[in-house]
Amino acid sequence: MILRALGFTSSSELGTTMGLGCQRCEILDICGGTTDFDCYASCCGKHATCTRACPNAHGFVSVVQDAGGMAMESRYAIAQRVETLPIYIPHISNASCRTGRLSSPFVALTTFDVSAPNAENRFASPQDLRRHYGLRDDAQIMLLSVAKDNLLEHHWRYSEVRRLAQYLATLGITHITSPNFSFALNEPRPEHLVNRNRSLCEAERMTAAGMSVIPHLNAFNQKDWSCWRDFLRDHPHLSMVCQEFQTGLANGRRARWHIHQLCNVEQSLGRGLHLIAAGGRRHLPLLIELSSVTIIDANPFFKTHMRRQLVGGKWHLYPTAEGAPLDQLLEENIAAYTRYVEGKMASLKELGTLPPKREVVPQDIPPIKAPIADIQMPLWPSLRATA
Repeated sequence: MILRALGFTSSSELGTTMGLGCQRCEILDICGGTTDFDCYASCCGKHATCTRACPNAHGFVSVVQDAGGMAMESRYAIAQRVETLPIYIPHISNASCRTGRLSSPFVALTTFDVSAPNAENRFASPQDLRRHYGLRDDAQIMLLSVAKDNLLEHHWRYSEVRRLAQYLATLGITHITSPNFSFALNEPRPEHLVNRNRSLCEAERMTAAGMSVIPHLNAFNQKDWSCWRDFLRDHPHLSMVCQEFQTGLANGRRARWHIHQLCNVEQSLGRGLHLIAAGGRRHLPLLIELSSVTIIDANPFFKTHMRRQLVGGKWHLYPTAEGAPLDQLLEENIAAYTRYVEGKMASLKELGTLPPKREVVPQDIPPIKAPIADIQMPLWPSLRATA
């Protein structure tokens, strides 16, 4: 790999140093610092009602205790079944406008649609779940725990008391990713550290229930990636990891920074990782630098419901009669999209864009001039997006 210069954080430029306010901070060792003066400049000032992990908030201690602290432990009880995954897995939201079962052998569903903490009528069996979503009875399912912040917080609130992990384990799930609790750039760093611990805590709960868990690697600065490197070094049985590229990492510059950091982790570990790239198709030229990748998105599903057909790599209008089922169109779109992703990945590799890998040095990335809020969005592309 050609040496690339990376910034101190995912949004810093060459030569930027740690903020002056960070240098004497009590949590600098586990945080790693930011490039602002400190991370509390955007404090909301509502100390009595703030629910964030901000030292100015009156509830700071209880928030940190609820997550089990801010520092990562040396070992976590997280289990993962190793298997070969397809290059593309379609994300399905429902069985609307279909009369039959989808033939895809492997599909992704949103964890929080399935767990539904407040739902009175849960799925009674693996077959019941698959009938509800219009899937074949032997379909393998990956639950993707990517969602808006309100759904993530709702799940965290009820996860333990309603034994959601134990419930999900009864549904014949092949793999589940740990929740991607937000690393918003406009929040204090303790909020990131607490959210990382909450994700790992949920991963342990899911493992204890008997599920195969794929950790979600959220990060902001170099220290975060060093922590994930140490985590994967101490857990050599974990070969699959997940990142989401639908919101903050939709930005090409920031995505490049994180993908290069993951390349560094592979180099440091001396072993390959399999990345579950949620919404990552747009970054295939970068992702092929990794050992192996699986793309998950809902593009074929939503384009089908917009009456579009994928032909020759482009979406074309496909009018249907009122009330006509969409089974065949969805099948064709998933098949065509899968061929498109597989062909794109193969062509990128054949172009010889992968020189021998070398260590990526942490120095520079072009600055992002406008702030980008990392509020979580649903896992599907904009309805205006094209393949």
